Amino acid sequence: MPRGAAVVSERTRFFATIAVLLVALIVCTVLSLVTGAMPIAPRNVVSAILHSDPSDINNSVIRVIRLPRVASAIVVGWALALAGLCFQALLRNPLASEYTLGVSSGASLGAVLVALLHIAMPLATPLFAFGGALSTIAIVIWLSRARLAFETNSTILAGVIFTSLANAALSLILSVVSPNELHTFFFWFMGSFANSEWTTLIPVAVVVALLSIVLYAFAWQMNALGVGDDFAAQAGVPIERTRTALFVLASLLTAFVVSIAGTIGFVGLVVPHLARLAIGVDNRKLIPVAALGGAALCVAADLLARTLLAPNELPAGVVTAFIGVPVFVMLMRRRR
Repeated sequence: MPRGAAVVSERTRFFATIAVLLVALIVCTVLSLVTGAMPIAPRNVVSAILHSDPSDINNSVIRVIRLPRVASAIVVGWALALAGLCFQALLRNPLASEYTLGVSSGASLGAVLVALLHIAMPLATPLFAFGGALSTIAIVIWLSRARLAFETNSTILAGVIFTSLANAALSLILSVVSPNELHTFFFWFMGSFANSEWTTLIPVAVVVALLSIVLYAFAWQMNALGVGDDFAAQAGVPIERTRTALFVLASLLTAFVVSIAGTIGFVGLVVPHLARLAIGVDNRKLIPVAALGGAALCVAADLLARTLLAPNELPAGVVTAFIGVPVFVMLMRRRR
């Protein structure tokens, strides 16, 4: 195939993938807004979004409950997919993600400490979550460098070990807190969008948008690091400084969304794989595709969490695990 035709084909595939993901996200969003314990007609949903009327129950359900919940799922899925993509590019390992590296569990543990210690400081939850996430990645990298060399397999193993430790600590907290506090801590442990509120979501969404722009600026460096450290050094990439900056960026993305939704697993593990299968390995294209894919997956997972066992509700983290595990097994079999 001529080079020009190949470029056109890649571009067409990229825009077609973006279009499919946008359609999937819009469909899942519409279904999430109209579906629930109280079904609402699409025209009433549009009316509730365009006109504020506190006396109208449809208006309250859409504006106070469903719309922030959908928006939260979009922000969380977007951020987790980008964090997973970043970790996989840095470590050149298909198993790398904020979940397997223990970053999500560390962030959840930091957020739980805020509730456990009753800290009322503004932005305490995201700040403590970031502290937990950054401490986790620092410990994991330190453990992986025990032999004075950065080894990706050792990093993954250290992350799995720390994840088990953090989950054990969270389970211990769940077993000793009072019944009144149990639901709050269970939220951090399993992940959910049920408590989404505009007051906490908007600042997090702004931070995620800014971090996404910064991450896109590093796309070329991520491509170079994905090839190998030797190639990146020859290309003029300051390896340690770039790797540290990207680790901090991915940890920030994880921490801020964990602070509003708890631990949502497998999004950052599976979505980047599917994005690479669709459009290749160029992070300049992978970043928008993975972000939209993560958003669509989380909105769909939240929709299933609310409807599968209605009127009971599943944690969103359980649904993403049920979706993510078989997809990941299929992808691993495909790589053999």
